[in-house]
Amino acid sequence: MQVDNEGFLYPVKDIDKCTNCDLCERVCAFVQPTYNHEQPNVYAAYIKDQKERQKSSSGALFYTIAKFVINSGGVVFGAALNKKLSVIHQSAQTIEELTPLRGSKYVQSSLGDTFNIIRSLLKSGRLVYFTGTPCQVAGLKAFLRKEYSNLLTSDLVCHGVPSQKLFNLHLKYLEEQCNGKIIDYQFRDNKRWKGSEIITYIKKSQVFKRVLPTYDLSPYLYSFMYSFTYRYSCYHCPFAKIPRQGDITLADFWGVRKYYPHINVSKGVSLVLVNTGLGKQIWENVEKEVMSIKSDVISASKYNKNLVTASLMPAIRNGIYERIDNEGYVVIANSVFRTPFYWRIRIRIFIGSLLNDKVKQLMLNLLAKYKK
Repeated sequence: MQVDNEGFLYPVKDIDKCTNCDLCERVCAFVQPTYNHEQPNVYAAYIKDQKERQKSSSGALFYTIAKFVINSGGVVFGAALNKKLSVIHQSAQTIEELTPLRGSKYVQSSLGDTFNIIRSLLKSGRLVYFTGTPCQVAGLKAFLRKEYSNLLTSDLVCHGVPSQKLFNLHLKYLEEQCNGKIIDYQFRDNKRWKGSEIITYIKKSQVFKRVLPTYDLSPYLYSFMYSFTYRYSCYHCPFAKIPRQGDITLADFWGVRKYYPHINVSKGVSLVLVNTGLGKQIWENVEKEVMSIKSDVISASKYNKNLVTASLMPAIRNGIYERIDNEGYVVIANSVFRTPFYWRIRIRIFIGSLLNDKVKQLMLNLLAKYKK
């Protein structure tokens, strides 16, 4: 894999070692895509354990399944932020090691030697649970070139992925803003299913934390949500459809309140598609730990279009990385990657904070009078 000018990883032939066998083309998941043949069972679900629910991006279904796999002697693979804040795939063999694998990461992850490690584990008989984007799941299956009964996969409903290069530029931008060193980054606030870009940084030997109330105020997340910065192939993704790639598909269940108004959505609700026989076996083993409601593809996809179709490429995508190289990330972040309603949102938040303070003071004054 090599990094292109935009910072994306692409497979490249090693001409010195190439024997012109065309095997790489024949097994390439994009050239010869394969799909599950069963119609999925669809659920809105969340873990019953509220503490664990708060630690995850949605309903903690990844954690629930991963915990079952580990307790069964298996190994889990998923995306994590390493100490350099690069998104990589890594393994977990204990419940504690699952922590960095939880939560959303809106960056193309580096797989490194993950596929080779998984193949060795599968051959040794270990149960393996791999989670990733649909193309990564398809890529793993193509790499293995055979089915393994001890391989469980979950594909995520994916908008598309920006590059690590872009994310690094954004981190530098944030460090200049806070005049400190960022040591941790969360793309979403897991505790309330709202709030974005939680950064932890060191400034003058003190540790601070900052949370944005909405993704619109983050240039990186705003550009992500509006599809400005994805890898070009994401806009033509052959895997953004049903049937899906994984044994189980996981996502946020956007719009769940409209269909199931009695569900408490404040702490996150997962969309779960059980796609295969193995997926059904696993679901039956973890179902007792979750609250679930049977749903359907039409309801699930109405507010989550990437379940059934790829993101549309906006005109702004052409040349955006070149503009960042030429004009600088700060310029683009404060113009192209800024919502037209930026100042309106800022003013609304500021006024809201003042009103909250006044209401609190009014309540204290009324309480003081009542006590007299």
